[in-house]
Amino acid sequence: MNILQEINKNPILAAASNENIDLAVSSNVSAIILMNTNLNELMTEEFQINNIKKPIFLHTDLIKGLSNDKEAINFIIEHINPSGIVSTKSSILRAAKKKSITTIQRIFIIDSSSLNKSIESILENDPDLVEMMPAFAYPIVDIIKKETNKPIILGGLVKREEQIFEILESGADGVSCSAETLWNTTVKKKNIF
Repeated sequence: MNILQEINKNPILAAASNENIDLAVSSNVSAIILMNTNLNELMTEEFQINNIKKPIFLHTDLIKGLSNDKEAINFIIEHINPSGIVSTKSSILRAAKKKSITTIQRIFIIDSSSLNKSIESILENDPDLVEMMPAFAYPIVDIIKKETNKPIILGGLVKREEQIFEILESGADGVSCSAETLWNTTVKKKNIF
């Protein structure tokens, strides 16, 4: 599974939890970022079935019952086998890259300093994709893409279809959103990958 090809087909990703993962799986989103889950839920047969139906990326910073270290990545790959991971932590991203699992680095842009530090961190960690938050920071997508040469997903505070279109028109490659009402939004997107 190539996540870039999936995002190119449909640039919307669901930011889901255990409570609405079934709805996310049955929606038209290209992939799911699973947040606020726990180790027991990830070990179920139901999770494995959902992971086959739709690419699921685990936000490792938000998994209860699992530490954020190299051994956690080894465990996730060996026993859970998601399509990839999302993290803000450099050590987790680098450990996952060494295991050849797809990585999404989540960054938060609140000012010029966080922008510069995020660019440095992306260059150091070399994730496959970057998820930038909050989504209304979309005017700086071009800066991050130019500096890092990475596909950019924007997420956080996306509540309306118009926002999705504005974000994608800004040059973002994808949009992650927790608003279930947006998961079946139809987007016509030109080929970028």
